[in-house]
Amino acid sequence: MKAVRIHEFGGLEVLNWEDAPDPEPRPHQVLIKVDAAGVNYADLMRRGGNYPGPDLPASLGLEAAGTVVEVGAEVSGVSVGQRVMAMGPGGQAELVAVNGNFVFPYPETVDPVQAGGMPIVFLTAYHLLKTRGQLEPGHTVLVQAGASGVGTVAIQFAKAWGARVIATASTEEKLALCRSLGADATINYTEQDFEEAVNQQTGGAGVELILECVGGPVLEKSLRCVASYGRMITYGNASGTPASLPAGDIFAANRTVIGFSIGRSPQGRLDHQAAMSEIFPLLADGKARLVVDQVLPMSEVSSAHQHLAGRGTRGKVILTP
Repeated sequence: MKAVRIHEFGGLEVLNWEDAPDPEPRPHQVLIKVDAAGVNYADLMRRGGNYPGPDLPASLGLEAAGTVVEVGAEVSGVSVGQRVMAMGPGGQAELVAVNGNFVFPYPETVDPVQAGGMPIVFLTAYHLLKTRGQLEPGHTVLVQAGASGVGTVAIQFAKAWGARVIATASTEEKLALCRSLGADATINYTEQDFEEAVNQQTGGAGVELILECVGGPVLEKSLRCVASYGRMITYGNASGTPASLPAGDIFAANRTVIGFSIGRSPQGRLDHQAAMSEIFPLLADGKARLVVDQVLPMSEVSSAHQHLAGRGTRGKVILTP
């Protein structure tokens, strides 16, 4: 088979679309012939040596969708010939072997190419809002980077579950996308101080939940936007900048700061199967969709990485073999 591989950590030049050994599935795994695979910011971090993964050389990718060609003896609920989406390392390849717990047969109404970009952003948004964020109807949610892959899904889920959504982005085009997905209010953080804007939007009360992935000063300012007894979940550091969170900004208002990483969560701590059982009906009812920014061949993976690094994405970038 062919796969997106790296033999060393570094820049775009270390990415290769090359021949690789076919994976040999273990008893707890499912072998999938890949139709499509999503590209995530974690792939860029992995390429640079800043994200955990198998020893080098290694295939990249954390999610994929395709057709089941072999099922391990310890796996149930999946059969050969089924179309599935899956979450696991090595998805940017013609074949991938994935832990059966992270394989999800999907409805026929879902496009096979789009399915390859769904698992990470859909499950991340779900767990941010429900599992960790404890979202309730009537809450106000601030979604930083609202036009990102996770942001676009989080806006839709939050609206479907009865929340009010404020989204931030850097351009009017991205803000228009957020509004089209249901955002009640949008803030261009390059033109406005989003902390002041959130205070205006909430009458100074702040928001019950913030989803934050930028880090640095954005994380610091976001904390001050959290309402008393509210939560801020930090699930990334796209800026690469450290942040300083004064204790007084946390305990004085009974705020909670939560860290989240879907890729580093111990197995069994997050119920992905139950999450998907709630997500698929939202797709069927038209209450949520994947926003696709680009679909590229896997041989052009360097273009995908360059696009994500430039923070120009609106939704998800997907690769096909």
